[in-house]
Amino acid sequence: MSRKDIPDRRRKEIMESCYQVIARKGLEGATLKRIGREMGVAPSLLIHYFKNKEELMVALVEYMVEKMETTLLPGLEKLKNAKERLSYYIDKTLNFDVAQTVDDKVFYGCFYLALKDERIRKSFQRMYNRDSDIVIRLINDYVEEEGITGIDPEQIAVQITSYIEGFYIYRVVFGDTPKFQRAVRGLKQLLWYVLEGKVR
Repeated sequence: MSRKDIPDRRRKEIMESCYQVIARKGLEGATLKRIGREMGVAPSLLIHYFKNKEELMVALVEYMVEKMETTLLPGLEKLKNAKERLSYYIDKTLNFDVAQTVDDKVFYGCFYLALKDERIRKSFQRMYNRDSDIVIRLINDYVEEEGITGIDPEQIAVQITSYIEGFYIYRVVFGDTPKFQRAVRGLKQLLWYVLEGKVR
């Protein structure tokens, strides 16, 4: 490893430690002192890599995106058929395989900060934009391959993301009940009606 790689590696170690502390202690427990203790270093070392806690939280959102993408992207790349890729994406996201790669306390703790901090909110915007770009590309490939017209991939991408977020919150609050599972299956059916051009 070159000397140039050391700061990047150290920043990643700090983010991983911050993530672990929030997962165990919640956002309010994620002090620089506790994160430093998790790493076995002085808290002053953290300031060398992140000017303040806000900058660390901005980086933590990016860290969560990477964790989620490693669950999704390798499987997508193996599939040759556009419909299979889109189906894989819908199944993975509506089975919450992607969302569950990130601890809820960490994700929603950062989301809470985004309500009052513009930089963290912009990190979330980048996260959702990246996800939207993936969905739009998958839908465009699919409609081109299937010869389907009259579909707005950008609008469907927003709808899919909104449904998934809403469903996930519902699941956190009420649990993975049979009623919830029926609702998820119904949403998948509805999405495919739209994607097949049966609903305008």
